[in-house]
Amino acid sequence: MKRNVRVLWGVVAILVILGLVGFGHYIITYVTAIWTQGKSASDSPTGAWERDDGHFTVKDPDGNILFYTGHHLFEGDEYIDENDVRWVIQRVEGDTATAVSQGKMEALPDIGIAAAPVTTGKVAIYHTHSDESYIPGDGTDAIPGSGGIMKVGSSLADALRRTGLVPRHDTTSHDPHDARAYDRSRRTAQRLLRIERPLAMFDVHRDAGPPEPYLTEKRGEIVARAMIVVGRQNPKMQANLEFARRLKEAVNSKYPGLIKGILMGKADFNQDLFERSLLLEVGTEKTPRDAAERGARLIAEVVPSVLSATGPAAGRESGGAGRTIAWLVGVVVAGVFIYLWVSTGSWEEMKAKILGWFGTGGVKIRGGRGGEGEGS
Repeated sequence: MKRNVRVLWGVVAILVILGLVGFGHYIITYVTAIWTQGKSASDSPTGAWERDDGHFTVKDPDGNILFYTGHHLFEGDEYIDENDVRWVIQRVEGDTATAVSQGKMEALPDIGIAAAPVTTGKVAIYHTHSDESYIPGDGTDAIPGSGGIMKVGSSLADALRRTGLVPRHDTTSHDPHDARAYDRSRRTAQRLLRIERPLAMFDVHRDAGPPEPYLTEKRGEIVARAMIVVGRQNPKMQANLEFARRLKEAVNSKYPGLIKGILMGKADFNQDLFERSLLLEVGTEKTPRDAAERGARLIAEVVPSVLSATGPAAGRESGGAGRTIAWLVGVVVAGVFIYLWVSTGSWEEMKAKILGWFGTGGVKIRGGRGGEGEGS
């Protein structure tokens, strides 16, 4: 009897300890979520993540131009070019950055492509910089609240719809185009994830720089090329990057060079919310808007096959309470099991003790030196 009481109190103590640990984990998760939802881009190391005007020119050590971008660049930022060569930026001086080759990326794991592309489910589209526009076509590089980038998003959505997917194109304005635009668009992204539960989510932008590197010809027409951007200060960076690489690989297999590369910048771009969240830069302010629309439509054609390779799970925000509770329950169950195993010393004694707790009777085990039992 005394032993049973000791065991019972021991179990209670373990449950209390595990409960406190789990509660602490929940509080940390909750506080972290609140902090990330309210964090300001102006407080981040990157400040305003994209330039207000002008662009950077990125060169290799021999002075050969690798790419142009309107994104702020920092030492440690990385770029994967269309040939899958990885470059790391080692120096930024004024408007020029120098990047050093790290060799070719390892091939993506062969996880198998589904026999048929994914043609059901939703894809979310929104625009952090809702004013971005194209001078050839819009007449200006910015239209507050309703930039030409919205039409590029609509073209992407229309093309996705033709594949069978259900696009959710959100045209919420996140103006002004300042360091806090990503704070405002974060609320839009969270709402899309919570309500729509998309298979993928794209924040569609246009880059800055000369038009020529961003233009190519496909199907007899001039189209704007795209660059994918992944935030490297992001706990989901590896998942985002794999999705980006698979999208680049699939698009360029069908339309060589249409995705010019993947930039990994010093930010998160709200991609910490979802594993299949990407930022797409389609053309620059100097490329024709209709070329950007055509480029977006071509990218949309391959999205179903990419989703088939990366799994059909619907989108969700990270850090949900449900996963915390599930984690806690799992820890409690494991803790009780380990405690009973250690305190009883055998599977039979542990089973008998559990049956005794629930009043199901069973074999009475005589604790003692010989471990002998007798029938009930």
